[in-house]
Amino acid sequence: MRRFARARSLDELLVKATNRATTVDEDKTYLHQRWNAGCHDIPQLHRELPEPGFTGDVQCVRHCFRPFKKPHSPRPKHPPAPDPEPRPAPKPRRVVRWIMPNIAHLTETVRPNSRRSGAACPELDAAARHVRDFADMMRDLRGELLPSWKERVLADDLPALQGLVNGLRRDHDAVTAALTTSWRSGQVEGQVTRVKLLKHMGFGRANLGPLRQGVLHSP
Repeated sequence: MRRFARARSLDELLVKATNRATTVDEDKTYLHQRWNAGCHDIPQLHRELPEPGFTGDVQCVRHCFRPFKKPHSPRPKHPPAPDPEPRPAPKPRRVVRWIMPNIAHLTETVRPNSRRSGAACPELDAAARHVRDFADMMRDLRGELLPSWKERVLADDLPALQGLVNGLRRDHDAVTAALTTSWRSGQVEGQVTRVKLLKHMGFGRANLGPLRQGVLHSP
């Protein structure tokens, strides 16, 4: 405001105010000596000013030394966000729920997880493919595809499925018939369950004779 009040013409106001007179001009020699001596504490220099009639504030002293201060990179307003933690691996039971059902029956939220897990682990992707192929054989009664399915499994490094293939080889004819015909063992399993129920009803004390009579006469 003092600059505008003391201006005698418009040209004085249009010129950039760089080396205009300030309240610390009379003390610049002392301030420069202290600065060169290693005292770069602006508030301390302001308190050491020897002029008893000095009325300027600390900003005047700071403005005096602004051209001599080394430039520095501006500090960010906010610290950078930390790197996101890696997503934990899904549990095996959850992965099984992704690969066991028909892929067409998976929801839109689960289907990307199934694709990502397969892309991250080629062995898991191969296992899921073999499991779905076997499920298709069971559903469509395509037992004739069993030999080619076993060859594809043995071509991959999947010890668990290869153990299953070795077990199927021992009962190849029975497994092929089960995957080809429409007959099921549900009736047999139902009769076994009925016999177990009759035995439990006798508290396990009935021998073969009474148990046989109970099986024959029970509906």
